[in-house]
Amino acid sequence: MSRGAPFAAGRLRRLEIGVVLTAALFAAAGALAALFIGGGEVVAALARIDAVTLLVLLLLSLLNYVLRVLRWHRLATRIGVGVPLSRTMLYYIAGFSMTATPGRVGEALRLWLIKRSDGHRYDRMLPLFLADRLFDMLSVLLLGLGGVAAFPAQRWIAIVAVLAVVLLMAALARPAWLLGLLLWLLGIVGRRFARLLASLRRAVRGTAAMLQAAPVADALLLSLIGWGAECVAFWLLLDSMDAPVGLGAASFVFAISAAAGAATLLPGGLGGTEAAMVALLATLGVDLGTALAATLVIRATTLWFSVALGFVALPAALRAAAARPSEAKA
Repeated sequence: MSRGAPFAAGRLRRLEIGVVLTAALFAAAGALAALFIGGGEVVAALARIDAVTLLVLLLLSLLNYVLRVLRWHRLATRIGVGVPLSRTMLYYIAGFSMTATPGRVGEALRLWLIKRSDGHRYDRMLPLFLADRLFDMLSVLLLGLGGVAAFPAQRWIAIVAVLAVVLLMAALARPAWLLGLLLWLLGIVGRRFARLLASLRRAVRGTAAMLQAAPVADALLLSLIGWGAECVAFWLLLDSMDAPVGLGAASFVFAISAAAGAATLLPGGLGGTEAAMVALLATLGVDLGTALAATLVIRATTLWFSVALGFVALPAALRAAAARPSEAKA
């Protein structure tokens, strides 16, 4: 890789160190929170989780990752970004290694790997980044709606969030207004930004192609099954810790906590997700020690498990991309 490459070896090493430090800070913050709440209560709650339950949690997370890879692959094929499924999986999983970094570096890494190996332009692939976020958020929120009855004071948050995502996707699916706006801007700025605006128009058209009825139905089904597996995992975890709250309520807690974490714009939603999850579980009557323990475990088997898999896949992904350097495609 050249020195000026966006993911040159030196920069990747710094990002990897940053992820490790973030993980260490997460562990330290969890330990401090446990001491504040009552270390004995948290340890007792953790001791109620057996090895079989942990294995099931990890397998359900794996199911989610595989279905998200398949969704990415199908959407990429829809917009002409042809990459074999095996390499799509490798690049997608490698992107998880940078989940706990600012600025969505993981998504950028996936696009860079595809561009380096297959030559697809960034403006053609940009819709994949947007669609990945939209389908994740919509599916999680839809799953959370199943538990709104248990949270009368917070139900409006889920409903408004779902409506906002649906309206945004509908607007992007019918992009004439946005294309017209970009054309109007081109008339104002002239040729100076013509290339940038042309790339944006190409990205808008690609996004619209993925948000038509057939691809939306396919992608949303995969998303609901994948994230549904994570909701089931959270429900099973709480049940194993003697805090049965019902699948719908567990899904609501998982969904709103994920949305809260995303709203903070912090890497991996750190801080916001955990605080919301503990608070919502406490609203259901779960004691704080169990709520904190459940939060730490589900984050370990979702966020940090994916990061660990990403670190394992990253070297192979870099080798695969370097072995097939391609020129950018139109």
